[in-house]
Amino acid sequence: MPPHAAAPGRQGGQPVRVWGVLVREEAPPQGQKAVEWLLLSNAPIESEEAAWGAVTAYQKRWGIEELHKALKTGCRLEGRQHEAREHLENLLALTLLTSVKLLRLRTLSRTLPDEPADAVLAPAEVQVLQAMAPQLSPRMPLQGALTLRQALLLIAALGGYMANPQKRPPGWLVLWRGYERLRDYVAGFSLAQFLSAAPPPA
Repeated sequence: MPPHAAAPGRQGGQPVRVWGVLVREEAPPQGQKAVEWLLLSNAPIESEEAAWGAVTAYQKRWGIEELHKALKTGCRLEGRQHEAREHLENLLALTLLTSVKLLRLRTLSRTLPDEPADAVLAPAEVQVLQAMAPQLSPRMPLQGALTLRQALLLIAALGGYMANPQKRPPGWLVLWRGYERLRDYVAGFSLAQFLSAAPPPA
């Protein structure tokens, strides 16, 4: 535990007591630098269990950072220029739903790329992407169910993504833009289904 120190950025502030946890990777992959973290916490860490709890909490930081990127870069939350708190809260509630969905799609497309896309996307979204796949990505072979990896790249293509995914994966801006376009196509698709099933006017 390091000594007491004054709070950062404050002159004459009260000392802040912190606990430190040093995390060091003992056997990194060949050719890779070992991971080493020094975590500081104002929550008491007085046992091994508490230390591992701090490490586990810190590991979740990356997912939180990615969610913030989805909200700020993709959803352009800060650029909406709402001033009333109520309006901001309503906007945040709506954009969080989409941000979490896209974050889940991107994460699972990396860890479980061959899983069916309907694990994340709605059936109508999958249908529209499958129908548009030959136009969006003629070189992408579709055999069987649309996968999470394929769905991610098709959504990115709708947003203008043209880079090599092996060299530069899709960013939040193209994913958000692509998903907005996908929702427009799904709305049109749903309307066409409704009209085709509706009885003819008398």
